[in-house]
Amino acid sequence: MINLVTVCGHNTTMLRHMLQHYKDIVDDIFVIVYLSTDKDRVLSEVTEIIKDLNIDIHKTTVEEPFNWERVTELYNETKLLKPDDWWIVSDDDEFHVYPKPINELIEDCEENGYKFITGAFLDRIGEGGRFPKINDDSDIWKEFPLAGSFRLPVSNACPNKTVVVKGDIQITNGQHYAMIDGEDTYGDRWNHPLRCPIDKCFIQVHHFKWDISVIGRLREV
Repeated sequence: MINLVTVCGHNTTMLRHMLQHYKDIVDDIFVIVYLSTDKDRVLSEVTEIIKDLNIDIHKTTVEEPFNWERVTELYNETKLLKPDDWWIVSDDDEFHVYPKPINELIEDCEENGYKFITGAFLDRIGEGGRFPKINDDSDIWKEFPLAGSFRLPVSNACPNKTVVVKGDIQITNGQHYAMIDGEDTYGDRWNHPLRCPIDKCFIQVHHFKWDISVIGRLREV
């Protein structure tokens, strides 16, 4: 079984597009709605989106705003519901592009004893550096034709992502690294034997954060 888990918080602009991107390649989808108050407008927006796609909300939780540690806990808690399954872990603005079909990647991992696959951000932005306005029927790949790594030099944000993982493997805050035996796979542990080697697979994580709403969202954060 291949499952998708995503945590949707204060912005739903990309959620419909993101779920459509994955829904035909996974067996089950777990949508977690992260609210700041029990009256948060996000819940009604998410409910409408997933109803159109015949998907159910897995869990709704009310938490303090922008608690990234809690977001990661939600990812890990959900994956442990099916510890022997494989999981795609993706925020609602992250679109994975795989070098070959996901089921073939997982078969390779099973044959070789790997338990997680990593990748890295490719930030997407509009032509000329603009932040496009996105609607439900937008073609986001045309609206964001440019790709590159500018989040790292702009904000020193880690570009590494742990993106496809067995349910019993925990991930660190921001889903940047796997946790093995209580330690993250950073530095000397980057080439961990349970990690699919990057010469076999390194996944593109196209990051559609930079639409017109990003200005207001950054001010909120």
